[in-house]
Amino acid sequence: MKTTALLLAAAGAASGNGSPLLGKAAFVGVFALLLLWLLFMPSALIDLEGARMPWWRNVRFWAIVVTIAQIGVYCYWG
Repeated sequence: MKTTALLLAAAGAASGNGSPLLGKAAFVGVFALLLLWLLFMPSALIDLEGARMPWWRNVRFWAIVVTIAQIGVYCYWG
């Protein structure tokens, strides 16, 4: 229910009826949820063999870095 209200509020902000800050918060909130999902996702969903990769070859690491960068960009320029 809260997600629906947040999405409706973001849609209202995008159409000019609401606060621009609310739209920015909703957009960044989507990336924050993605970040939480990436942080708490089981390793078995990424690597079926269970081999530990170095950090520079770790897909989860780079997905987290990109998500944090997107949050920063949208907070600053959004």
